[in-house]
This record gives sequence, structure tokens and C-alpha cells, in this order.
Amino acid sequence: MHPLPTTQTAAETDTSGLAPGGKGGRGQEAIVLFTTHAGTVAALKSASRLGAHLGARPKILMLYPVPYTLPLQKQAVPEGFLENEVRALKHDFPGEISVRICLCRHPRQGLREVLEPHSLIVMGGKKRWWPTEEQRLARFLQSSGYQVMFVDERDLGTALTAAHAPAPRHR
Repeated sequence: MHPLPTTQTAAETDTSGLAPGGKGGRGQEAIVLFTTHAGTVAALKSASRLGAHLGARPKILMLYPVPYTLPLQKQAVPEGFLENEVRALKHDFPGEISVRICLCRHPRQGLREVLEPHSLIVMGGKKRWWPTEEQRLARFLQSSGYQVMFVDERDLGTALTAAHAPAPRHR
């Protein structure tokens, strides 16, 4: 008897075509784990720089948990929400991106089921002296045998930060 699946791929979009480093290119994939918008953009930029040196192709992995009250095939968030997330990433990262959206019951279990052993994972978030959720996830992935590169989202530069910063208030 097989256990019920806990992860299902909802959609996969590839905008790389057969460009160098795309599907026809050689090298390992660099999996960019979607965390926050700013963290993912920072991770994409690092993954593309890494890819230029190692031939790694960046691919975004978005995991969305589905409650047990819903069937695994049913998204817990509207489809337009996920499309807007991808559009926003494409706006702030001009390079070609490939996106895989996976619906899962538990994100950590979903990662184990979706990722290949010893995958190269690039993820972004805020580095703090106390562990954030992203830092705890990075530590979990490292202890599970994956190669993890954590990028501080504050290293994006002033262009993106200024675009998403609230307007200054004058008194």
C-alpha cells in the first residue's frame, strides 16, 4: 500500500528557452527557494552570478501549503495571487526565470520530496543574530544534506530598496 502523496506540482513555467544556461545548457540547477519577494530577488541575483561561474541554471521553487481540509489538488490561494508573485519577480529580476509551484501539506516534507539529493539551494532572507524562519529552514536543509547558500536580502542595493520603501513623512 502506497502512502498518500503530500506534494503535488501545480505549475511549471520556463522562460529560459534554449539560451545558454537554459534547458539546452550544461550544469547543475541552482534552486532558488521562494521566501519573501526581496529575499527571492536577492537570491536570484546571487544564483545568476553563481550560474555564470558554475553553469548553474536558476530555477525558483515556490511551496504553498494546503490545509488537510482541502484536497491537495486545490490551491489554498487564488491562482491570480501566484501569477502576481511571478510577475513581480520578473519585474525586479530582468533575467530569464523558470518557476515551479508545488502544493504541499508541510513545506519541509514537500522540500524533501521535490528536491534531488545534494541539490544546490539559494535562498534569501534577513540575517539576524536570532534565527529567522528562513535561517532555520536553511539550517534544516543543510542538516538534510543539501548545499545551501543564504543571501541577506538587505544586500540588494539601493534601487530595489528605494522602490519598495515607504515614502518619507514630512512634519
